[in-house]
Amino acid sequence: MNERNELLFSYLDQVFEPKSSLSPDSLVDKWRVIPYETENWSGNLLATSSECDPEDISFNPRLTGWYKIYVGLLFPGFISMKLTSDPTFFNYKSSLTVDTPDCNYGRGVFLEETLWRCGDLTGESILLSNRKIHEEHQSRITHLRFVPMTEEEVAEYQKEEARTDTKRIYASDDMHNRFYCDNLECMEDWSNVVLRYRHSDVEWISMEEIRLFASGKIPVDDVNQFAFPRKGDKHCQSQISKFDFDEVLRYLVDLGHDNGYKMSVSLRMGAWGIGFPYDQFYFDNAFAKSHPEYRCMDRNGDAISNLSYAYPEVQQYIIDFLVNGAASGCDAVTLIANRGVPYVLFEEPVAKRFFEKYGEYPYELPLDDPRLNAIHCEIMTEFARNLRNALDNRYGKGKVAVHLRGFYSVYDTKYVGIDAEEWAKEGLINAIICYPQRNYENLAGDIWQEGKDYRIDLDKYTDYVIHNGRNVYTHYSYIEDFQPGFTNYRGEICGPATQAERISQWMALEEKYGVQVYIDMMGRHHNNERYKHLVQELYENGAERISMWDCNDRATYTAMWSIGGRCGHKDELAHMDAHEFYQVYWIRRLAGFDVSRYDPFWGG
Repeated sequence: MNERNELLFSYLDQVFEPKSSLSPDSLVDKWRVIPYETENWSGNLLATSSECDPEDISFNPRLTGWYKIYVGLLFPGFISMKLTSDPTFFNYKSSLTVDTPDCNYGRGVFLEETLWRCGDLTGESILLSNRKIHEEHQSRITHLRFVPMTEEEVAEYQKEEARTDTKRIYASDDMHNRFYCDNLECMEDWSNVVLRYRHSDVEWISMEEIRLFASGKIPVDDVNQFAFPRKGDKHCQSQISKFDFDEVLRYLVDLGHDNGYKMSVSLRMGAWGIGFPYDQFYFDNAFAKSHPEYRCMDRNGDAISNLSYAYPEVQQYIIDFLVNGAASGCDAVTLIANRGVPYVLFEEPVAKRFFEKYGEYPYELPLDDPRLNAIHCEIMTEFARNLRNALDNRYGKGKVAVHLRGFYSVYDTKYVGIDAEEWAKEGLINAIICYPQRNYENLAGDIWQEGKDYRIDLDKYTDYVIHNGRNVYTHYSYIEDFQPGFTNYRGEICGPATQAERISQWMALEEKYGVQVYIDMMGRHHNNERYKHLVQELYENGAERISMWDCNDRATYTAMWSIGGRCGHKDELAHMDAHEFYQVYWIRRLAGFDVSRYDPFWGG
């Protein structure tokens, strides 16, 4: 088996061991062996259902030297796999959106073959597992292809891996997703938070500090007596107590540094709780429940669920979390501002400041009134100063950077009280990630005082809130294509008019103050041509770096990530051929049925 020829292993039941773990039947403790045919080859794939719990199986190809390893997954499909030398298993999925319509019906059955790894396979086996993933899934691996690499190809690959000019991606990782989806048995199982980004253009890995919204407690001692909203939530309960999360963060920061990444610990600024049916349990915040006096207040006196940064106690609570997170040895802490607005409204400290400055109270004013917005920005800038000082006092001046994940534009970020330019000017932040989301107040109803422009009648407002039938505080999120500024209640156009203007406003902060700017690319799942189009548009309009929210999810979709993970190749992206990294093959026969024309699915 040492010949340097391309090798295709499609009859996986013949090469994986032990054979006692394989069966033609769907049994809970076996990998099911299923025959299939494409127009190019036939084989036996290995599959499990979500109820299966078979033992791990392995395949030793007995190869030496460098190879490209391609993995085939039936769509929809999943696999958890590793090489012998890997510290843990890594989860991969076939990509819903790659080269296929958005609807599954009527498009046939297919598999995706994706380049998984390049490496020296001397002494390496391939292991498959079904026990490292908790979320409902179906493992469906069709084949493995090994393509030998020449010395020149290996040298070119190593040269590419050593490049730093392509490291332009800021990857955020939803750490709660690890508790929810994975079976974490040891510290090494956390390594996929970092190592999933090998062979990509990721520069920064931002790991989320989840304890802010994991500080609640179920009201009964017996976990089996509590009705969790989702099966995964119960799984989280059993997982969280296994680990010291401070130790997890330290382990991941060290692992990230060893692999050449810059590491950040991030925190959702408004993770005070999530509504029904996800309320109670760990989505409750113990501090917020204990301090209703610190909640945001609407202009008519109604209490809002969010806590307000107008109170020093709330600011200190968040700062303590971030300072503690920096003890991990991370390079930065990241403020996730795009989750949890509003941060400040009409609380007593706000009204008092406004009265002292302007001799009146702000309750009749809309949120984007320039004077009220200035007060909100003043409060949030004080918070940023306090955070900067706390980090400097604990770790040394400037040793730990501060990053801000803001909104769609500079204007949209300032709307919620975060003056990104002021923060950059004062040196309070070192990087800005703009997330394509807008939040603004919807004041379209009959709420205005008679004869007074832009003054709210509080009685009319209360009636409007009760009978409007939709949130007064509206947000648009996941903006993929450019959206121009919107018209406010005064008839003014707010926000940039073009994509180039939006990006130039952000990049101006980099030019003036030296902060690094990352433009977020949403949505999460696209086919590769769409990925290329969206990222190229950002580059063509002045962006230098890219951010990806929930990158942990994107990186599991192997074919999609073949382009998504290479988005840092700014100069080469336009000419990049995704099919260098993956191919789609249509299935003719599967499990004894001809699926090439009439899908047997329709018999059910």
